[in-house]
Amino acid sequence: MNLAFFLSPVGPKSIFMLESYFKIAWRNISRSKGYSILNISGLAIGLSVALLIGLWVNYQYSYDRYLPDAGQVYQVARNFNSNGDTLTFTSTSLKLADALKQSIPDMQYVAESDGGNGHGLMVGEKKLYLYGPQVASSYLNVFGFPLVEGNANTALKDPYSIVLTKATAVALFGHEDPMGKIVRYDNANNLKVTAVVKDLPSNSTQQFSYLVPISLLEILSPIVKQQRTGSYGNNAYSIYVKLLPGHSYADIRGKLRDIEHTETGNTNAMLSEVILQPMLHWHLYGDYKNGQENGGFVDYVRIFSIIGLLVLLIACINFINLTTARSERRAREVGVRKAIGSPRAQLIFQFLTESVLLTAFAGACALVLVRLALPFFNSLCNCEIELPISNPLFWLIYIGSILITAFIAGGRPAFYMSSFNTVRVLKGNSQKGKQSSLPRKILVVAQFSCSIALIISTFIVYQQIQYAKDRPTGYNTDRLIYTSGNKEISKNIVAFKNDLKQAG
Repeated sequence: MNLAFFLSPVGPKSIFMLESYFKIAWRNISRSKGYSILNISGLAIGLSVALLIGLWVNYQYSYDRYLPDAGQVYQVARNFNSNGDTLTFTSTSLKLADALKQSIPDMQYVAESDGGNGHGLMVGEKKLYLYGPQVASSYLNVFGFPLVEGNANTALKDPYSIVLTKATAVALFGHEDPMGKIVRYDNANNLKVTAVVKDLPSNSTQQFSYLVPISLLEILSPIVKQQRTGSYGNNAYSIYVKLLPGHSYADIRGKLRDIEHTETGNTNAMLSEVILQPMLHWHLYGDYKNGQENGGFVDYVRIFSIIGLLVLLIACINFINLTTARSERRAREVGVRKAIGSPRAQLIFQFLTESVLLTAFAGACALVLVRLALPFFNSLCNCEIELPISNPLFWLIYIGSILITAFIAGGRPAFYMSSFNTVRVLKGNSQKGKQSSLPRKILVVAQFSCSIALIISTFIVYQQIQYAKDRPTGYNTDRLIYTSGNKEISKNIVAFKNDLKQAG
């Protein structure tokens, strides 16, 4: 093969030849409309499924990456030795939070949280029951959530303050400036709005409608304040830390591990080792085995990545089979062009040009299909995935994927049809012997095998989901409603029950 053809510099002659290739490719595609539509639709469906899964995979890996210095943020966890088995817990104590602040200078910020709960917020006649945690004053510094108004350093200093998200602020105050205004908290305490946080994206592991200082919890429940000087065994809180720039977990692993072992009379503390989990791993790596990360949701992400590649591979094999099946019709064209002196490299380039053109059409159709499917897909997966058409990197990756797909799908037909013997095809015999159909048979078997595997896998997953939905629960869930109560409801539980009975 004359490789110099591919390596020659681009000039007027080369441009003319490229134009000629595209004209011939377009003519062949337009003359075989049925074949072209079949090939384009098959590739378009494969590309759209692969693109949709690719966007979902990218979305899962994007969790928390919108935050500045996300790589320096960690959650404190404990490896507990239980009769030889190592169990990992993210529940920690307030005493541990204070010990970290005093003993680990590598930590720029340490913030404890009660884990969050539902609380009542009231402004005038507006009453909302929303989720929000009670957190340390350094919580905003640890995560660096973007603020609409307020200062992260001072927003949670006052126990009787509250930080709202933009959506909560609008729900309570409309379009008025909420700064400095009062929110009635659980119909018991008046809290002043000291900051407004931008609404958190769905790919944020930290989700809340407002933040309240944990110092308020210590005032309302004195036992909470006592836990700071009590035992490491009061593990009912979450602790988040941000390391100083240039510092890593490896730098403090040794000092951190045995920090609870000073409490010699506490078996729970003596059998615990304190560890850190990076923020960028929270969403995907939630499972631990023997004290080490052992996968989690990332396993599903990998499975769906493989499914996307298999679907695209099936589409490519389908393209190859359809193209080689038409080789008899193109054989005479190949013979005539070879007879008048066309080198094999030019024939290969011609067939690859047709493949690129077909794949480009399929790629454009795939973008339309994905755009139409995304609203339903987001509703199904509870995501906020968008087609990043304004991102140059997306187009670079997508066009590169289209070209790779075109060469994978069109490579075998191009080399196969360009290898026809001139004399034999002009005589009407394009076969190269009994072995000529073997590769196509292998591809057909591979295509059906992948399709059957995907169908069986889908059926099994569907059965598992149906079983989980329909299995007996031991009680009748029809007309059953659950709600969590606050202190106000607990104090008046009898009256609350009577009101519900009368309303029913």
